[in-house]
Amino acid sequence: MKVKIQSKNGTKIISINRRKTIREKCLNCSAWSYAEVTNCEFTDCDLYPFRSGRGKQDAKERSKSILRYCLWCMAGQRREIALCTCPDCPLYAYRQSRVDKSISIGPLPKNDHIEPLPEDKMKVAYPNNIGNND
Repeated sequence: MKVKIQSKNGTKIISINRRKTIREKCLNCSAWSYAEVTNCEFTDCDLYPFRSGRGKQDAKERSKSILRYCLWCMAGQRREIALCTCPDCPLYAYRQSRVDKSISIGPLPKNDHIEPLPEDKMKVAYPNNIGNND
């Protein structure tokens, strides 16, 4: 799923899953310093065991830790998790037990150049302008 999230230089569009989401949130918390994520001292954080994004991890525990982190962020108010107004947060799509695909970004359109219309389509689009050299 592609989403737009907060990054070091504004926002960026990336393809994420729960593992990558936690990694991005930890990078966000540490001001995008990989060394800070590796040497994180916040051992009581719910995302701490999953911060590296590597190795064997329990998927169910990872989902629960995202929910617990969001609950902490919303001061323990479960209802506020559903009403979260921060779609740039990497955890936003996974903040509830189901995946919120409303923020998913589809394939981006190709707009890098303008292609000329073939002559047969030009005749249909502009019937009076083709072949009239008067």
